[in-house]
Amino acid sequence: MTGGKQRQGEEKQNNGNDKKISEEQPVRFIHLEGEEKDEKPPTDVYASRMPSNQDKDTSNGNGNDNDFIDVKISTDPLPSPFAEPTDYDVVIVGAGCSGIGTSLMLTKIFNLPISRVLCLEQGTQVGTSFREWPEEMRFISPSFNQQGWTDSFDLNSIYWGTSPANLLRDEHPTGEDYALYLEAMADQSGVQVQLETKVLSISDMSNGDGDDDDAVKRNIVNNENVKDGSDAAVPGPFNVEIETKNTVNGGTNQKTRKTISSRFIVWAGGEFQHPRDKRTISYVYKQGEENSGKPPTIKIGDMFPGADYCLHNSRVKSWAKLHGDDLVVIGGYESGVDAAYHLAKAGKKCKVLASSPTWCIQTGDPSSELAPYTAGRLREVLSPGFTPQPKMLAPLRVIAVDKAEGGGYNIAAKWKKTDEQSQNTAGLGFQIDEPGEEDSIMTLHTEQPPILCTGFEGSVKAQARNLFDFPDPNNKKGCIGDGPLLTRNDESTKVPGVFLVGPSVTHGELSFCFVYKFRQRFAVVANAICEGMGMDTREAVAQCRQVNMYLDNFATCEDTCGDTC
Repeated sequence: MTGGKQRQGEEKQNNGNDKKISEEQPVRFIHLEGEEKDEKPPTDVYASRMPSNQDKDTSNGNGNDNDFIDVKISTDPLPSPFAEPTDYDVVIVGAGCSGIGTSLMLTKIFNLPISRVLCLEQGTQVGTSFREWPEEMRFISPSFNQQGWTDSFDLNSIYWGTSPANLLRDEHPTGEDYALYLEAMADQSGVQVQLETKVLSISDMSNGDGDDDDAVKRNIVNNENVKDGSDAAVPGPFNVEIETKNTVNGGTNQKTRKTISSRFIVWAGGEFQHPRDKRTISYVYKQGEENSGKPPTIKIGDMFPGADYCLHNSRVKSWAKLHGDDLVVIGGYESGVDAAYHLAKAGKKCKVLASSPTWCIQTGDPSSELAPYTAGRLREVLSPGFTPQPKMLAPLRVIAVDKAEGGGYNIAAKWKKTDEQSQNTAGLGFQIDEPGEEDSIMTLHTEQPPILCTGFEGSVKAQARNLFDFPDPNNKKGCIGDGPLLTRNDESTKVPGVFLVGPSVTHGELSFCFVYKFRQRFAVVANAICEGMGMDTREAVAQCRQVNMYLDNFATCEDTCGDTC
C-alpha cells in the first residue's frame, strides 16, 4: 500500500481549493506501509502519557473527582488559527466502532458540520472487521440496556442513547450482528462514510515561514518542545492520497486515485486486520545516535520461528468447520480460551499452550484476566462428564514450530517458572494439569496447522507507525508497554494533528481495549480538535461528562489496572 511521492517543486492541485505546492512549502511524506529507506528508525524516546493526580485536587471544589478538566476553558471564543482552506476538517481512517463513534461525537455532540468530517473505510461495509470474526465468536462484555436506571449505559454502545442489546436482542452479540448495529448508527445519523477506499499515503503539509527553527517545529520530527502538546505549532494541513474501488459496466471493478486535504487526521484502523503471526526485525537507535555512525540495536519480535506455519484465529471462519479433530492452540488469554471452548463444543480435541495460566489469575481488571463470560464457558467444557475436554497447559512458552518430515507439524515449548498465583485453583470448579519442570522442553505433534491466539499487531504498527513515536523496547513494561506514545488528548507526540482512537490507546499501564473504555476518549479527541479550530466546547464537554463519556481523570482506573504478563 504505497503511493507515488509528491516531489518538491512539482505542482499539484488540491481538490476543491486549487492550492498549489511549491518549493517554498516543505512536504513531509509519510508512507503508511512498506519499507522506507529515507525514514529514520525509531529512537529511544519515551513521553509520559498519564499525569499523576495523587497530589492534586481534581474535584474543582465540589468533591466530584470526575470533574477534572485537562483543557483550559476560556470565556472568550478562540480565534481560528487556520489560513488555508481544506476539503475537510477531519478525516477518520476506519469505519468500525471507533471511527463511527468518533464521527458521531464530532458531528452530533461537538456540532462540526457533517460535510466537514469524512470517514474512510477500506472494506465494502461499515464494521468490516467484525463481519470477519469466526461465526461462533461473540462479545465477551455483556450488552444490557440499563440506561435511565444507572449512571452508565450499554457496555458495547458507542453513543449515548443507543444500545446493541436493545437493537439486536442479544446479550453477547456476534461480530456480524454488531456490525449491523454500527451500520444502523451510521445510516441513521447521516455521517459521511466512503467505502472501498484505501488510504495510500498521508502527507504532512506543515508550512514554515522561512525561519529554520519554525520549519523544524512544524515538521515535528523528534522535537522535545512539542512532546506534551503544549507548545506545538498549528498542525497540518494533511494531504491524504486515497484509492477508491468503483463498480462499473455490470460488475467491472475500476480503481481511481485522488488526493483530499484535511486539517486533522483521526486514526481508527483497529487491530483485527493485522494479526501478530510473523517474526519481525526492527532497528533501534539510542536517542541522539541516529546519524552518529554507530550501529543500531537489532530487535527480534516476540514471535517464535515457524509462526508462519500456523493459522491465526482471526483467519478461522468457523471452529466447527475447521479441518481436523485434534488441534493445538497457542495462547491462553481470551481468544485462546474461546477457541478451546468452541472446538470442544464441536466435538474436537485440543491442547492449549499458554505462557500464563490466565484461568487462575485474578487482577480485578478485565483487560488482564479472563472475563466472567469466558471463565464460565471454560468451566462448562472442563466440568466432569463433558467430553472431549480441552487440555490446558501452562506456563509454557512455545519456542518453535516446524513441518514434520512425515507430514503435520512439530511444536517445541519450554516450561516456565511457576508461582503460587499460577496454581491457585480456588473457585475454578475444575482441576488443571500439573506443570513440568522449569526450563524443560515439551514437544508435540499435530496433523493440522497450530492455531495462533497471540493477539494483534494492530493497524498503527502495520500501517501508520510513521505517524507515531513508540517507547524504547528496552524499557517495555508488560504486554501494553509498547503502544504508541500519545499526549493527554490522544494526539501523536510525533505528528501534531494526528489522533488515535480505539483499542490501541494506552496510557502508562492503562489499556483501553474494551468498547466501554475507549469510547470515553472519543470526546477528549473531539474536544482537542474543536478547540484547536477555535470552537467553544464547554457545553459539549459538560454533556459528555454527564453521561460518562469524557474520561480524563485516570485515577479512577489505576487501582484496577495491573500487569500480569
